[in-house]
Amino acid sequence: MKKLVVLVVALALVVGGLLPVGPQGTEASTIRILIDGQPMTLQVAPVIRNGRVLVPFRAMFETFGATVNWQEATETVTGQLGTTSISLRLNRPEAVVNGRAVRLDVAPIVLGGRTLVPLRFVAENLGADVRWEESTQTVVVVRQVALRRVRIAGNAQSDKLAAYANQDAFISPAELKQLMDRNEPDIVVVGVINPTLAIIPLHAARSPIAGSFTVWRADYSGTGSPLALAPAVSGMASSREVMENLLSRAGATPQSMIVVYALDNMHDAARFMWQIRQLGHRDVRLLDGGLNAWQAANFPTGSFARLSEQPVRAAYRSPDFNPAVNNVRLGDVVHALQNPNEWVVIDTRSADEFNGRPSASSRGAFGTGRLIGSVHIEWVAANAADRTLRTREEIVAAYSAAIRGRKVIVFCQSGVRSAHTQVVLRDVLGLEVYNFDGSWIEWSYAASEFSANQVPESVRRTVLQHTEQWTDNRGELR
Repeated sequence: MKKLVVLVVALALVVGGLLPVGPQGTEASTIRILIDGQPMTLQVAPVIRNGRVLVPFRAMFETFGATVNWQEATETVTGQLGTTSISLRLNRPEAVVNGRAVRLDVAPIVLGGRTLVPLRFVAENLGADVRWEESTQTVVVVRQVALRRVRIAGNAQSDKLAAYANQDAFISPAELKQLMDRNEPDIVVVGVINPTLAIIPLHAARSPIAGSFTVWRADYSGTGSPLALAPAVSGMASSREVMENLLSRAGATPQSMIVVYALDNMHDAARFMWQIRQLGHRDVRLLDGGLNAWQAANFPTGSFARLSEQPVRAAYRSPDFNPAVNNVRLGDVVHALQNPNEWVVIDTRSADEFNGRPSASSRGAFGTGRLIGSVHIEWVAANAADRTLRTREEIVAAYSAAIRGRKVIVFCQSGVRSAHTQVVLRDVLGLEVYNFDGSWIEWSYAASEFSANQVPESVRRTVLQHTEQWTDNRGELR
């Protein structure tokens, strides 16, 4: 009898492992469907068949902007979006996509007088990404965004950007001006500029790009991150809700082209860009040379408009929020240091900070020092003298010896300067690279006496074992 029970359990496990990946045994009424962050409204609730979520065909196709045709004689529904055609027949486990027959895991059915079709199959064949969140019983659908190519033929800056691994992550002042001149729709421009500079007479910060909004660090980062070791760790990314609120005030949608720029220190724009990407936003671009280059070209400037003070213009919802995108935590950094054949950790701080000397940039940390085994390449290594990015060949020359085919983690004081390097290595060179959001503030907190009884002693010992040139501030931030 005991052997029989074991055999039955084993067979159940085998059969269970053969079922399609997706929601299992979930009541339809508990399933949520988010399309680009917005809840999908359905007259008939979704149902699950064979581990697949089915939804009314008309609602599914029309959400994507596809035209819909129903043929009563053959009980066939067809959706057409651009050059993509999808036909599904009632109770038939086969579809036709652009004239090609494709086998289905589950056939369309009729329920409550509506024809329901498999959500994942339709969405993915219309170019969307689909993900099932087990913890919230949610289907997350993120539609493709048509990226607008903005290069200007024969323009030297455009030619430089076109050579980058992901040229659509960058835009030049001339290209942005061209889009503005032809009133290109759904473009949001945000400058990451310190507002205290804007009160100084004749300061460049007083004249941001015409029609743009401005934000500063306190608007989108600070304390209280759920990913931080402790509340004392500051400077980490704010919540999804904070970022959604800012972009709602800018009137952004998930389909918007969001252009971010900075003044002088271009790393601030890269940091804001890095956080927008965590929302799952597809089209966000860094203005090459920032406000410096825009003003040098004598392009139109306007008044300072702090985004946090603007009225809400839209209801922006994150298409696919994931705080782990391009991000690592302290334990990941330790793992990287312990596996130098696979990983390299790049310290993007100044030479003084790397050598453990106090400086203006090191204020706010819990001590000074560096990570044993890290490589020092200051963030400005990617910039030309005029603060535009260097050519791809120049950036390869600056970083290739340190990287040598390894995956990369970058850090600085609070993840701002390193965000610039993360964008450069990811989008100029096409590398796998992550920003350590907590950066030296979190690392020094874990190493310091100030963290005693706040973090496990084993964590503190491990961090200290991987730290050199260390001086503890003993709880006194400076």
